[in-house]
Amino acid sequence: MPSKDETGRAAPAANVRARARQQVDQLHAMIERTIDQGRIKPGERIATERALAAQFGASRSVVRSALAELHKAGKIVRKVGHGTIVQESPQLPRPVDTFRLLDTSPADMLDFRLALEPGLADIITLQASDADLAAIVDCVNQGDRASGLQEWEEWDRAFHRLVVAASHNRLAISVYDAVIGIRHEKPWLLTKQGHTDLDHWKRYQDDHRRIALSLSNRDAVGGAVAIRDHLLRVRLKMLGI
Repeated sequence: MPSKDETGRAAPAANVRARARQQVDQLHAMIERTIDQGRIKPGERIATERALAAQFGASRSVVRSALAELHKAGKIVRKVGHGTIVQESPQLPRPVDTFRLLDTSPADMLDFRLALEPGLADIITLQASDADLAAIVDCVNQGDRASGLQEWEEWDRAFHRLVVAASHNRLAISVYDAVIGIRHEKPWLLTKQGHTDLDHWKRYQDDHRRIALSLSNRDAVGGAVAIRDHLLRVRLKMLGI
């Protein structure tokens, strides 16, 4: 039976498809955000299609489409007899005799991020869905309520991962996962612990909000400048250069 609009007339099929597409994007963003924020960890099973449909008030077909997109993006994997599992982050090879990734210094890591992240703004403004951009803005808003170093780190990590994920570039996402691994090694945290307090977190959040708004407006130039300015602020505070 065709769906109807508020006047009781049959709604055009295009409107029905548009609403379904919007629901898929919203559900995709919600599940992806849950994974990126670590509420469902790699190797853990997510809810069944039936449970997700009940939880979010969506049809099974909408849930199935959202899960298919997450699978295509490498976020989840279907395992027979085990259900839907959050995918383990891909690991980059570590050639022992030439370069040890985890020996990277904070200075080298920040220089690399300055080379990588601003350049993603062009791709993000072209490839990101509205749901991707809404998730980035929502992450900033939730980060405003963070308290203490552990929560600041969690929301900072979630924000930057969502920004990179919005590029839908698998190579960039994989490389950034390796960057996250370096960033949260003990020497890096010891360096950061001495330089992050509430005042600095508020400044970083102001930077995050500027990045999020520029990307949401699909302003690639403004986004690149905002990302670079933020990373330069972090480098100056942590390393004095």
